[in-house]
Amino acid sequence: MAHPLHTSESLRRLSEADYEVAGGEYDVRGWHVVDATDERVGKVHDLIIDPVAGKVRYLEVDVDRKMFALERDRRVLIPIGSAQLDPEHKHVCLSGMTRAAFTSLPDYTGANLARDYDDVYRGHLSTAYPPKRITRSAEELRIDKRLEKKGDVRVAKHVETERVRQEVPIQKEQVHVERRPVNRPAGTAPEFREDEIVVPVMEEEVVIEKRPVVKEELVISKEQVTTNKTVETDLRHEEFDVERSGDVRINDKKTRGGR
Repeated sequence: MAHPLHTSESLRRLSEADYEVAGGEYDVRGWHVVDATDERVGKVHDLIIDPVAGKVRYLEVDVDRKMFALERDRRVLIPIGSAQLDPEHKHVCLSGMTRAAFTSLPDYTGANLARDYDDVYRGHLSTAYPPKRITRSAEELRIDKRLEKKGDVRVAKHVETERVRQEVPIQKEQVHVERRPVNRPAGTAPEFREDEIVVPVMEEEVVIEKRPVVKEELVISKEQVTTNKTVETDLRHEEFDVERSGDVRINDKKTRGGR
């Protein structure tokens, strides 16, 4: 892809001039160009120098076709003052420039370079850069609940012995012996002999019998009750600190709902 360089002054490509990069300086040709998010957006193709001043004015950058899914080659110019060098990774960093801003730079065709290009470049970025934003975060309290065992209620039985005393009426037979005087003849030739009468005497005997009888039952159940419990914790939140130095006027508008 040929890009003939036409300038209104003496600016030239380093590759087309009889110059070399001074000792101790970095030759960034072939280095990758990364945006503010450290994403590769292109590669340095050449350096545009001012032979009179002996300084590099611009970086001629090939836009990464694969990154941006381009159908054709594109080349843009970056003023050297807008680039920062990362020699360790051989990167040219465009800090503060988004991918959108980079891709919207005007194509460099070799015929649109002039001394006022810096002004054109800055004017283009003023519309290409989106507003910068910084967010403020705060911790929110989120309370959840979980079941946790707090103890047990145990129900068991044991046997106790109780001494009882109870009066029980019983019936028994009692023998009465009544002596009655008798005055009558005993008959002729009475026979005297020993004799006896056996009278059985009966009495009720107390018979103790014990049998189990259900006297009481215990019904065990559970229910949920609701009580209130106070929890305390510390929540952090960020606040903006807007400071100014010098004669700067700030119009600080607080949106509805902001702190």
